[in-house]
Amino acid sequence: MDATDLDTFVDALIDDLTPAAVRDGDRTLFHLLDSPRRILDDQAVVAVLAAAVTLRNLADHVIASAVAAAERAGIPARRHLRTGADLLTSIGVAPGAAYRAARVGRAAEALPALTAQQRLGGIGIEFADAVGKGVAHIESRVALSDDERAEVVRALMVQSTPSGVDKTARGIAIAKATTQPVDNTVPVAENTDLNDMNVAQTGDGRVAATLDLDILTGEELLAALDPLCRPVPLPDGSPDPRPAGRRRADAFGQILRTYLSSSGRPTSGGVLPHVTLIRPTTAGVDCLGFGGPITTATAELIACDSTLTAVLVDHSGAPLDVGRSERLFTPAIRKGLAVRDGGCAHPGCGRPVSWCDAHHITPWEHGGTTSLDNGVLLCRLHHTAIHHGGWRVYLGPDRHPWFIPPHAPGTPEPAHLRSHARRTMTDLPTAA
Repeated sequence: MDATDLDTFVDALIDDLTPAAVRDGDRTLFHLLDSPRRILDDQAVVAVLAAAVTLRNLADHVIASAVAAAERAGIPARRHLRTGADLLTSIGVAPGAAYRAARVGRAAEALPALTAQQRLGGIGIEFADAVGKGVAHIESRVALSDDERAEVVRALMVQSTPSGVDKTARGIAIAKATTQPVDNTVPVAENTDLNDMNVAQTGDGRVAATLDLDILTGEELLAALDPLCRPVPLPDGSPDPRPAGRRRADAFGQILRTYLSSSGRPTSGGVLPHVTLIRPTTAGVDCLGFGGPITTATAELIACDSTLTAVLVDHSGAPLDVGRSERLFTPAIRKGLAVRDGGCAHPGCGRPVSWCDAHHITPWEHGGTTSLDNGVLLCRLHHTAIHHGGWRVYLGPDRHPWFIPPHAPGTPEPAHLRSHARRTMTDLPTAA
């Protein structure tokens, strides 16, 4: 079988999936999938599903093997490409899938038992990639003989999911790795050569990251997170509803924002690293420099923060205006906000000034000015609550921020709450 045979098979499958009328009672694959008959077609649909999964697994194996063969033959270099993954992306494969296929293809020779199952269509490429990465993770910590590697592969292949493979591999690595120096080698827990961090954008635009750090770097991370991820009670005194994982993620975000607002750090492209918001002046959506499209609410959240930059672009993406100094809260205004608000002004919070963004009460886009009376200090948690959580803030007659809790449309508006700096949870005019 060669490319011609594969093309013939693909054409036949396309023909069978093409919408057409039923002729002489002969139903094609299209009819089975488009209008299955209850009960009568149950077995046929399940059989097609099982066959399609096997077909997908085989196709992924062919792709991985072909890209490995292309690398061995030097095809990418002759096409002025660096790797087989670049070759795949050049023919329309998504980068994440391309790099995964290249990894699996390269690992095939060292993992014969896994490759044998792939040839039968019994293992998907996601699972095969997890096994390959699991073996690599273990071998980065301890040397494995051929027999030991085969044993590890067998232990990983009996898992039911890629995440199960990952957990099992980490457990095997811990069990096999020594914790005491041998022949002046560095203990695994202290070996910085094993540090690893993976950052990937998911299909829905979020960013997923995994960390594997030496014990000292891990201790530094935990020490930095600890004071930032403690529970923050709600304005009515009830416990912080955020689970521990959410609090840690919020704390990590605060560490990043503190770093990005500092001047003592490396430059990127000649300027200090910062978040860039790209805003079209005509029809279009706001975008981040790395992350891509975002909602208007998140764009307005970013535009409030003086440590971030907004770049206006025209319909073709050419920059028109790289920020405006009068839009950003100046150090003098921030100092005034710090004196008035004393930190995050949200009721019951009071996180320190250094953790806070300066928020435009009336957004800049809606005619708001950058001034003391149109600004309020908010930590990122409560800044997000204003933009995404339904909370509202305004400047009261006392020239202090007042907050309106979220409420369902058509229901009575709840009592307004004074800012944290007013040290009271009541709206009584005689309160201190």
